[in-house]
Amino acid sequence: MNQESPLYPSLDKPQPAMNREQLAWIILLTAFAIFCALAVGIPLSVRWYVHTATRPQLAVVKGSAGKPVVQEVNMNTTVAVPEGERRDGVQEGARILTDRDDIAEINFFDGSTLLVFPYSEVTIERMRKPRFERSPNPNEVVLQVSRGQIRLNLAPPLLRKTDVQVKTPHALATLEAGSYSIEVSTDETTVIARSGVAYVQGSAGEAVRIEAGERTSVGLSGIATPPLPAERNLIVNGDFANPTTATPITQGVLAEGWVVYNDQGGDGGSVDGTAAVMLLDGRRVVQFKRTNSGNNHGETGIRQTLNRYLGLYESLHLAFDVKLIHQSLSGGGQLSSEFPLMVRIDYKDVYGNDNHWVRGFYYQNEAGFYVNEFGQRIPRDTWVPIVFENLQDELQNAASITTISIYASGWDYESYVSQVELLAR
Repeated sequence: MNQESPLYPSLDKPQPAMNREQLAWIILLTAFAIFCALAVGIPLSVRWYVHTATRPQLAVVKGSAGKPVVQEVNMNTTVAVPEGERRDGVQEGARILTDRDDIAEINFFDGSTLLVFPYSEVTIERMRKPRFERSPNPNEVVLQVSRGQIRLNLAPPLLRKTDVQVKTPHALATLEAGSYSIEVSTDETTVIARSGVAYVQGSAGEAVRIEAGERTSVGLSGIATPPLPAERNLIVNGDFANPTTATPITQGVLAEGWVVYNDQGGDGGSVDGTAAVMLLDGRRVVQFKRTNSGNNHGETGIRQTLNRYLGLYESLHLAFDVKLIHQSLSGGGQLSSEFPLMVRIDYKDVYGNDNHWVRGFYYQNEAGFYVNEFGQRIPRDTWVPIVFENLQDELQNAASITTISIYASGWDYESYVSQVELLAR
């Protein structure tokens, strides 16, 4: 009965000692592996934490003009920061909003500054520096510009550099230490490098590198343009392409960016002049013409709204070509204010006041009227290039340009303008 079956070994027979030895080795090796993992993993984890741990930083928002507002992430209401005042302790997630007359200055923890111009919205998404000095990682600043115009002055690194990214609806810009202007409209983002190096990436295509004196734009296509000179024409359609009408008009849209207007003044006149886009002498021009005025004042012009903030630019250069055919009123009239071709720039000064700059051009002064320094005599029936090299020097305390108007003024007149440029850098 005690005979052992090959299928059912006897329970009374001792088991081999090898199984206990294998179990002991398994326990020993497992413990050694755990020890090695801890010996290596703990220092690596500590090292990783020391390198990657960050501390949120705070910013200061100052009111440079008007009453910009700050909306912090933990607030349901906005707080105004009037001109000359400041708000300390602004945290990540805060939004800065400006209206028509507002300019805000933001001071960051690393010495960098940001100017937020009117009609703009900026969110501070991230402001971080490494928690430990031993970390090799840079500081971080991430901004979201939803609309408007900003200027960034990024401080050079002292002990640690700062990685700065600016997000817009069209692009992502990575900026090194330097000075940059960024403009965000509905259709386009433009990044201008005044100094430093920037990498601009749209939703499609490759990142574009720009250096000092260059710019790039990203439109709805998501592709950044190749680097272009920073100088750009602020005038839309300065060559009057694609006119909306082929016949002279007295008011309304003449071509993209340009609206025609007439002003009779206060002397009881009722005869409007006309403006028309046409080809003349191999170029596209706008003609201003008025006849049968009865020696009553009239003004016929085209106007474009700009709303450009001069803090973005280092220089302004205004240029256009003029041709005068007829003027029945001598010089600029008795008050030196009515010339057959005039240009006017309306702007706001740094105090929020409305101002304007004007120049006039004429070819005859048979009546011998006094002509002030704003009037310039030019040849008749000849294309004359007009250039104002340093326009910013002539716009006293200017903060922003609101409109540019080109017009004819006086009694009867016929004059032409072409190739209008307001070059900003």
